[in-house]
Amino acid sequence: RVAADTVVTIEYRANLTNGDLVDSTERCGPVTYLHGNEQIFPALEEAVDGLLPGEERTLSLSAKESYGEHRADLVRRLPRAQLPPDLVVEIGKRYTIRPPRGEPMIFRLIGVEGDEVLADFNNPAAGQGLEIWAKVVAVRPATNDEIRRGTLR
Repeated sequence: RVAADTVVTIEYRANLTNGDLVDSTERCGPVTYLHGNEQIFPALEEAVDGLLPGEERTLSLSAKESYGEHRADLVRRLPRAQLPPDLVVEIGKRYTIRPPRGEPMIFRLIGVEGDEVLADFNNPAAGQGLEIWAKVVAVRPATNDEIRRGTLR
């Protein structure tokens, strides 16, 4: 049974509520991890907790529990002059700006109004829930060395 300090192999799929695929093991094959050591997305770990090999579970997360609610305060007007002059702007496209002193900021262009652009700095998945399906493929006790290190061999 999946519990803390067990080595778990799972298959999973995570979709936004609009159906867009976020992540899946479909192409890479099952994933193996040490359960209870924060090595995978917490909601995915929670979904398989207590399951036996062959069992599966579906978990639905609200927008708040997944990528967060869409925040109107993260939609901002920027002077077009803050973007490179030769940049061809396209509504719906994502861009990165690098302030002189600070981390790069990613936004989606949602409009152009005169000398300003309307930029949405929300995560693209903000405001959407997440549907997670997971199936346990295998479970085994972790070795003392794996538990001590907190990782697999």
